[in-house]
Amino acid sequence: MQHQRLTPARAALKACVIALACATALTGCVKPHPNVGNRPAPSPAGSAAPADGASIINPEDAASAAPVDAHTGAVHTWGHEGAVKNAAGTIADDQVRQSPYYTVRVAPAQSPQDAQESFTYLSIPRNGEGKRGYTSSDGAEFAADAGASMSWSTFEYATDVVVDVTLNTGATIASADEVTIRPTSLNLGKTLVDERTVRVTVPASAEGRRFSVDFDPELMTVYANASGLTTQADGNTVIETEPRNSLVIFAQPPASADTIPTAADGAIEYVEPGEVKDLDSTTAEILYFKPGTYWMGSDYRAMLPENVRWVYLAPGAFVKGAFRFTDPTEADGGQTDYRVTGYGVLSGEQYPYESDTANNYQRKAEDADNCHATCVKMLQFGSSDAEQTLRLQGVTIKEPPYHSFVVYGNEDTFRMDVSNYQQVGGWYWQTDGIELYSGSTMRNTFFHANDDVLKLYHSQVSVRDTVVWKNENGPVIQWGWSPRSIDGVDVDGTAVIHNRMYSGGVGYNTCVFNSSSHWQDMNATNTADPATTVRNLRFTNTTVEGAVNCAMRIYALSNTENIEIDGFHIDAWGGQDPHLQQSVLRLLTSADGDRVTLGNEITDHNGLYLHNYTVGGEAILKAGDNWASYETGRLNFDAETWDGWNAEADGQPQGPAPALTVSGLTDGTTLASRQVELTGTTDAARVVVTVNGQAQDVPVTAGAFDAAVELTGITNTVRVAAYSDAGVASVERYVVQAYGEAVGSLTDPQGDDHGPGSYTYPTDSAFTPGGFDLTAMDVYRDGDTVRFVTSVASEVTNPWGANGMSTQRLNLYLRAAGAADVAGTDEVTALLPGTNTFAAGAWDLAIVGDGRNEGAAYGPGVYDAEGTRLGPVALTVVGNRIILSVDAELLGDMDLARAGYQVSMYSSSEDGEAVGNVRPVYSPACFAGQTCESWVAQYRIGGGKGELTGQSPYDTDLTDSNAIDMITGDADQAAVMDLNQERIVAPYVALSAPSAG
Repeated sequence: MQHQRLTPARAALKACVIALACATALTGCVKPHPNVGNRPAPSPAGSAAPADGASIINPEDAASAAPVDAHTGAVHTWGHEGAVKNAAGTIADDQVRQSPYYTVRVAPAQSPQDAQESFTYLSIPRNGEGKRGYTSSDGAEFAADAGASMSWSTFEYATDVVVDVTLNTGATIASADEVTIRPTSLNLGKTLVDERTVRVTVPASAEGRRFSVDFDPELMTVYANASGLTTQADGNTVIETEPRNSLVIFAQPPASADTIPTAADGAIEYVEPGEVKDLDSTTAEILYFKPGTYWMGSDYRAMLPENVRWVYLAPGAFVKGAFRFTDPTEADGGQTDYRVTGYGVLSGEQYPYESDTANNYQRKAEDADNCHATCVKMLQFGSSDAEQTLRLQGVTIKEPPYHSFVVYGNEDTFRMDVSNYQQVGGWYWQTDGIELYSGSTMRNTFFHANDDVLKLYHSQVSVRDTVVWKNENGPVIQWGWSPRSIDGVDVDGTAVIHNRMYSGGVGYNTCVFNSSSHWQDMNATNTADPATTVRNLRFTNTTVEGAVNCAMRIYALSNTENIEIDGFHIDAWGGQDPHLQQSVLRLLTSADGDRVTLGNEITDHNGLYLHNYTVGGEAILKAGDNWASYETGRLNFDAETWDGWNAEADGQPQGPAPALTVSGLTDGTTLASRQVELTGTTDAARVVVTVNGQAQDVPVTAGAFDAAVELTGITNTVRVAAYSDAGVASVERYVVQAYGEAVGSLTDPQGDDHGPGSYTYPTDSAFTPGGFDLTAMDVYRDGDTVRFVTSVASEVTNPWGANGMSTQRLNLYLRAAGAADVAGTDEVTALLPGTNTFAAGAWDLAIVGDGRNEGAAYGPGVYDAEGTRLGPVALTVVGNRIILSVDAELLGDMDLARAGYQVSMYSSSEDGEAVGNVRPVYSPACFAGQTCESWVAQYRIGGGKGELTGQSPYDTDLTDSNAIDMITGDADQAAVMDLNQERIVAPYVALSAPSAG
């Protein structure tokens, strides 16, 4: 691999394309097209439209029977007779939703007075019908709650045009600077026409242009909290900014002749506008949808017979429905030349989310694991062993209810050529982009998606010029999910213009670039296959406008070689903690423990190479001071991959790095003070010490330096950098914890996370071994804050993207020193609901740490003895430590050093599956699936006494504690939690004083 920026000679070609654009399918480039508004375009001279739209025209019957317009003007727009400006509720079958927010008019740049209206479509979440037949999540919650919408307008053009966009909301603008055209790299000219209208100049292009028009009055800021996304700012984290009511323009090149069928291409059925439910038995090869509105209803998709190879959606055709091309009946049968073409719209708006053909087209059954095979896809193909091709051109997919495009069968023989394809209204989860099969190409596309966009699982694939509007779920570019052998992928010119990606943890399936862990068990690290190799992937000119959550996460399931990311530009990071923004490079193992390999980038130049990776205009350099996880580059690659990656940039400093030694800090330690004295030596003239992003220059005298620094956070990142005169850096990095002044601590044996001795973890890998195993609890006072720092035996993972942790629920109970029980020393007091546990005496305060039940009746917070929530708890997770930070005022005059403590760990549940958000522990027979559902073992603790029930308290026996581990001090935990007792009574334990050191 040559490590240099490739500069293909495209400028001259582009000039030729623009010059020749008017000589293509559209002629007479200075004339407005006669098809203005809703008037149908005339049929070409000599062509015969069928008298009966349902009849089939065979090749021998006419040289050309296509009732389409042969455009003679520079601009072609269209409209819809059934247009309705409805942005909230349901619409009739024969209606097309038109945007009330925007008007779009197009004219040749040479004659702007000849403008004609271009129909502006509208997509709204769930088609304005809410959740049809279900109440569970579908991914459209934020968009629906925020009142978001997406308008778009499509037209054909063959000369430079001006596009006048009028905002119809009543808001006004005073300058064209209050409108942003994205991707900004298009550099399209804009001028103010009036206080509601901006004029955008779009040069002629044989590839077309896809861009958004963002009016400042429409912008909304998206925030995140523990419950998800919101538009409310108070106490929440900024994710990004986007228009509430967005507008996208698809300026399309003239359709080439081979994308418009004629009778010479085969037997054509001209489908009549109206209800369509009779396509399953057509004998035609080609289905031709003329301008007009068609609908299949919510309980039908076209199951096309094997003879159909081409579906054409003419400009102005609006089809509510979906097409499944029948699987070939022979192993080497089926069509060899599939086509889906035309600038019409295929809309899934009539289907509910996850419309399942196995469930009468309703949302898939709640007990169904998935509906990969049976849910409606907008376009579905079956592939045989024969070489097959698909030409997918021009079509706009609207509001897919699930994956919009799939191919089942032999994926190695199905090649695709995709161009000028659009997806809008990707509100639901699983509204992916396109998977491209071996030898396929894709160019000039737009995707509004709520899952993986570019799915690159096959070899010799080329993708060029993709505009992406990303919702919260999934990454932009994906090549993982299972071990694969891939050789040769080239992706150029990907522009992410908006995105809402975020996560409550370091998620496996997010960021711009991603190779996810295995789809069957994303938390597992032993699902790799060293017999497979991913190599020669090249990504060039990738741009993210606005903020993004993270750059790349690669969980390698295959040997990985020669991955190049060149020209990757991010405007800014979102407002989440840098820990959640980190990039990951991790090599997983097989079930036998064999680790996949990564090429050596430093010596052999065949690993992961980042070239011209910039954030906020700052180049990220491995040889510099800004690549690490809490620095600008946010790279937190595993140490074992050090020689497997490099980050360089054009014009980076050259020369030897200065010498540097540092004393005063040890990486990974917890410090007793927030003040630290650093000393060191260097032959550089300049040293900079940075603590949590705040930098200070440190004088160097006679080759030595010293600096007094203050640690300002819980987790503190300290960087000491020495710079040569040429700007080459030597860097030492430290991550240290500072919780405040130690009050005291508790310890607990490791390996006793089995309750009375019989409890067993759930089998799902989300439940990491040791994740419930308490080993210590330390108390710190930090000014007006008290911190309770609980350690467990393994790293606390966050598999379900909650606020810091997903599976654990930590309870701390405090009893004032010297407190007397009302009824004597034998008095016991119930802990919080759902615990099935008591304490040896009354408790005064309870502190709950839970990452996913904010707002629940017993969610995270501080509670008094009556169960009243006194105030919040701030949850922070660092490695194997769970940190609960509490305002000291909430604890009153509690003497923390002398108080009694009861500390116990539970499994967190959502509302509706347990009492008090504590998951029950079930009997061995239930866990084994003998007396309960088989899924119990996957997500519940076993080894207790009760059986699963379908309603509260969800457990037939409440005498076994639901604690997996508790700190019992000198008392034996197995005896304390013995299942033969009528109730489990936990002792209070006193803190040990902090050590003198």
